[in-house]
Amino acid sequence: MHITLKQLKTFRAVASLGQVRLAAQQLNLSQPATSMALAELENQLGCQLFDRTGNKLLINHQGELLMPLASELLDRTSEIETLFRDLQNTESGHLRIGASTTIGNYLLPDILVRFSADFPKISLNMDIRNTETIINRVNSFDLDIGCVEGPCQHEDIDVIPWKEDELLVICSPDNPIAKRGEISLEELNQQQWILREPGSGTRNIFDQQLSQKLTDLRIKMELNQSEAIKKLVQCGQGISCLSRLCVSHELDLGELVAVKISGITMKRTLSLLLHRKKYQSQIIQLILKALRWQKPEY
Repeated sequence: MHITLKQLKTFRAVASLGQVRLAAQQLNLSQPATSMALAELENQLGCQLFDRTGNKLLINHQGELLMPLASELLDRTSEIETLFRDLQNTESGHLRIGASTTIGNYLLPDILVRFSADFPKISLNMDIRNTETIINRVNSFDLDIGCVEGPCQHEDIDVIPWKEDELLVICSPDNPIAKRGEISLEELNQQQWILREPGSGTRNIFDQQLSQKLTDLRIKMELNQSEAIKKLVQCGQGISCLSRLCVSHELDLGELVAVKISGITMKRTLSLLLHRKKYQSQIIQLILKALRWQKPEY
């Protein structure tokens, strides 16, 4: 049996993208060469690694068994190349980091600026999606590390508590409830809500800690972008529930108002996600150290 790195790279790319054509583009190979590398690997192993459905390739049980081993071998190979490429032993390489929307837009950019200044030879790719998508991408080895605001209970993913955050109910300064010191849950039933989409960490916490207590939840809009939600709330189109990280600037300027609700405080823990079977390279250790050094500044 003679398995090559090219075959394993092809396998990982196809597993991530679901199509030979897309994998070929990513690997800068021809489509026939990519198909041949995958076929050779399956012949070496004596089994199929994907289920074929039309032009889609879906990783099967045998492929899932191979994925963590292939990913670790490729990551270790990359680390060896990096170590001996730079005679000065300066840290270099590539990091794939995924972040749910609030973290990716309002928390990580400043951290990554400092990280890039400390390690200029490490290139970064950040994918900003909702929490559910980030969990799925960490599980499929498409990301080295995930940063999410929602809960994760996947058996193959380690969840590291990271920071504390608070969700706030916000409204326009012109909304009558903005001038109240505190309002009741009953008064929220009379409001139109503009909320994050299902699957986002913000929406999950809202559903768990507040919406179940409302007898008449009136959802006017669901959006996957917090910036759009803030604009609509500022224009008086409804009220919302967003992270303090997301709205702190507008609160300071008086463009939005945080509404205190009797007996309700919505706290949550932001988390770092690591696949338990993924090799923890030096670069991952560096970003973990950088992330865990940071403290909330609000």
